[in-house]
Amino acid sequence: MVRLLVTNDDSYASPGLFLLHRVASKVGEALVFSTESPRSVIGHTITFFRPLRVYSMRVGGVDVYLTDGTPVDVVHLALNVLGYRPDLVLSGINVGENLTLQHIFYSGTVAAAIESAVMGIPAIAFSADVESFGELSTPEMEGIAARYLKAIIERVAERGLPPGVDLLSVNIPNPRRFRSCVRVVRASRVRWYSGYDGRRDPFGRPYYWLYMREVEAGPGTDVHAVKAEGCLSVTPLTIDLNSGPPALEEVKKLGLEEL
Repeated sequence: MVRLLVTNDDSYASPGLFLLHRVASKVGEALVFSTESPRSVIGHTITFFRPLRVYSMRVGGVDVYLTDGTPVDVVHLALNVLGYRPDLVLSGINVGENLTLQHIFYSGTVAAAIESAVMGIPAIAFSADVESFGELSTPEMEGIAARYLKAIIERVAERGLPPGVDLLSVNIPNPRRFRSCVRVVRASRVRWYSGYDGRRDPFGRPYYWLYMREVEAGPGTDVHAVKAEGCLSVTPLTIDLNSGPPALEEVKKLGLEEL
């Protein structure tokens, strides 16, 4: 039987974690290991300078392991403390989409999947274009998970990921705009450009508040698939950040090895 590790970055309070667990349990043995508090937008943070706690509790009839660490910590704690070696890691379902490379680098949800891939375990990160836990608890979201997410998990569990693919990033449109379609697309590079609104605190000292200017993405990208087409996007990712051999040769022409 396939062994599945189910985790997230929204903590054990998120219904998305348990929705993913219900779907995963229909595919194989699913162990839930989450963070005790939300750890969103922390990227690939791992805990070095303090001890970590691991404990278990029963939540809604499901045995859940918890840590006060990060989603990346969860992967290592599952492997080294629990001794659980999954065949596939599932991370999500995240509150909020993780579209574009920009958001992928920020996401704790995707970070858990990336760390799993680093450890040689294929993974899938699931994110949804919703703004609250309540939107993950609707019959419409249950239906999407039961049909589409289950099929994705089953096919990866049965067939594995193709050569050159280490993980998948799956983004679910808001159920109100979902048009029952799936697109396999690349991640757009940038979702937004930053701006800062300069203000003064009550003592007259300056501070700056981040705001975002959204970037429009064209066809064939995750943003277009989810936002414009209303489709579920599946983006294959690789953890190999190395440039290929042609780039190595071009950089050698800079004469850096002769310095």
